[in-house]
Amino acid sequence: MNKRKYIIDTDTASDDAVALVMALRSDLDILAITCTAGNLSLAKTTRNARLSCKFADTYVPPIYAGSDRPLVKTLVVGENVHGSDGLGDMFYPEPDIKLQEGHAVDAILEIARTQDDVGLITLGPLTNVAMAILLDPLAMRKITHIIAMGGQYRMTNGCTANAEFNIWVDGEAAKIVLESGIPITMVPLDVCYGEAEITADDRNTLRSLKTARGDFFVDCNRHLLAYNQRSYAKDIISMPDPTAMAVAIDPSIVTSYVDVYTQIELRSSLSYGQLIYDFYNRHKKIPNVRLVTKIDAQKFKQLVFKTAE
Repeated sequence: MNKRKYIIDTDTASDDAVALVMALRSDLDILAITCTAGNLSLAKTTRNARLSCKFADTYVPPIYAGSDRPLVKTLVVGENVHGSDGLGDMFYPEPDIKLQEGHAVDAILEIARTQDDVGLITLGPLTNVAMAILLDPLAMRKITHIIAMGGQYRMTNGCTANAEFNIWVDGEAAKIVLESGIPITMVPLDVCYGEAEITADDRNTLRSLKTARGDFFVDCNRHLLAYNQRSYAKDIISMPDPTAMAVAIDPSIVTSYVDVYTQIELRSSLSYGQLIYDFYNRHKKIPNVRLVTKIDAQKFKQLVFKTAE
């Protein structure tokens, strides 16, 4: 049986790091890791992607640096959430893994042009993917599908009242991707929070494994834990990117979804980056997003624990 092939595009901070380790220890075939600015500056996201490969301790796909800013906006990073190094201010030693020469967008396009049956998993702002679509839309139509961590449809979050961080950082890029014709599965915050959050008991389980990965999963997210305790009085680590990765690794984790035509608001200063879902198909448009509405949270956590062993 052939492994499912993916490119991972990431703005590697603490939860992205867990997602990368999960991917590299799964039966997915990761052809490349492409980095963008988002949670952190590009220099930090590329460093953290290399560190994640070190902790995965399996194989190292080619890792590329990509966009260092959004298409239009000024970059706003999330160091207040993930720490100044993006990994809980653990300041891990410099990894002995090198970046590949060349730009991430060129790497995405080269793979799209030369290989079949390749999907994309996006864990950050969609800048690299949008640039690839703008440069060669025909090649990008060969991408079989995109699994994207992004958006929300009921809840608010710490970015704005209306927009999730990955989409808000580069709404113009999100619009290009939404209108590209590439099938998109969106994993929104609604299914990444609640039962999928990593509790104190879950952290104890990870510690009890007595592995470098189990400790890494907890330690690199310690700033995120403190942020959630301080901001929301919740003793949890939220894991949006690992949730999206779990959907790619084991699609049976998805227990409910809806196919829906989705647009993005870019003009309003109050609602920039908000995804608008036409649940009742009032626009009579073909759905462009498969919106995940429920997951098996326990199956997700078991996958996290298994990865950490």
